[in-house]
Amino acid sequence: MPPRRRARLSARPYSSVAAAEQCPRGWLTARRNRPSKRARRVTTVTAQGGEDDGTPLTDEILVGIFAGLPGFSDLVRCAATCRRWCRLVSGEAAFICRGAARRRPPPLRTLALGFFYSHRDGAVPRFAATASASRRLGLRQPSLNALVEGLDDGLFDASRVVASRNGLLVVELQRRKRERALKLCVCNPMTGEVTVLPPLGGKEITSPFACAILTADDDDESHLSDPPTSPSSYRLLLVYGRRGFTACRTYTSDGGLWGPEAKVTKTVRLGKKTMASMTATGVVVRNVAYWHAKGIVLGVRLDTLRAEHMDMPSTGHHPAGNTLLGVSPDGRLRVVQIVAQAGKESVTIGVATRSAAGDKWDPLEVIGVVGRLLPAETTRMKLRWMCEKSGVVFLTAGFADGQTNEVYALSLDRRQESERVASHHGGDGDLHGYEMDRTSYLCSLAMDEDDP
Repeated sequence: MPPRRRARLSARPYSSVAAAEQCPRGWLTARRNRPSKRARRVTTVTAQGGEDDGTPLTDEILVGIFAGLPGFSDLVRCAATCRRWCRLVSGEAAFICRGAARRRPPPLRTLALGFFYSHRDGAVPRFAATASASRRLGLRQPSLNALVEGLDDGLFDASRVVASRNGLLVVELQRRKRERALKLCVCNPMTGEVTVLPPLGGKEITSPFACAILTADDDDESHLSDPPTSPSSYRLLLVYGRRGFTACRTYTSDGGLWGPEAKVTKTVRLGKKTMASMTATGVVVRNVAYWHAKGIVLGVRLDTLRAEHMDMPSTGHHPAGNTLLGVSPDGRLRVVQIVAQAGKESVTIGVATRSAAGDKWDPLEVIGVVGRLLPAETTRMKLRWMCEKSGVVFLTAGFADGQTNEVYALSLDRRQESERVASHHGGDGDLHGYEMDRTSYLCSLAMDEDDP
């Protein structure tokens, strides 16, 4: 029989939701379409046809009040009050989340949904969900191709996830033989939006590269002169090495184009080995994107493209190669490390936060003994991913056979909760944690009305 015809890769941005309104692929939509297992509540209707919640305020006034609430948890409580308030909070989530009072809400653990991984070279990236994500969204290890099924079949074959932040994924698509062009795709699994970016030829960018994705939340905090036109707007920053200098390029979703190559000033020379060791996804704090590699932290200011360099904090112990960058609840750069001491029961997680002035690291803070939260047979541990908005760390626990690995989600709050998310055989492989943005979380609250 003739070979299966592959769909041609689209060279222009497109949205899977807009292109297939009859069968959208976003996780939120899939969850919304699940049949209810209980009867809906009886809602009292007023003479004007509206829902009677006992409040004589219009929808516009209520939404304005919600947008000015000081805490994100207050919004969740309002949505649980009655059906009308839940409809307003979830329906106007994008507007409410852009409120000035919500620029730095406290960590919300349920934002972390799981992680993307590739179980073998050339395979489509798949998703391993936490228990709470499976209950809320019905996720069962879907592959990325499910987002574009019927539109561009096989789009994510042999691809790899290179960045994950604020509900968005950056995926490097497969390259054909003798092709040097870099093809990237930005997608939001929650909503099903998939955008293929214009390719970059071999003369336009070199590998390896590091990237940082910035969303509307970052623009709110940095007060840039060119704010995004919509809450779903984003920018993608690529940093790579040229002969004699460090270069970068920026893609903006509003314009749909890559900007010209620019030079990062005041930076040390970054060789290919250093670039390859850099964390793929940058952490963004106060208009600066940070990566770490080989004992240093590299920052690039987004407005001036000037580099900042700092040494890793001194812990007084010997970290077992376990270091992640993150963001503290008050919006400062932090370093999370596993500090190895004698015996598994003494293996702790330490956090060092950059001072408010930004000129030094505050003393190391030990926040938990991670060894007590893992199986007794654990022989090695490795930090894999730090989720900014939820304060959840994904780490790998290895065993004596050298092949079995279990992935755990560990919260950095006082409760120190841990959960085994997945177990597999083989090496550590590639792992990118995923957490939904706060707008998607508020939208999902409307679905809880029909939960069993």
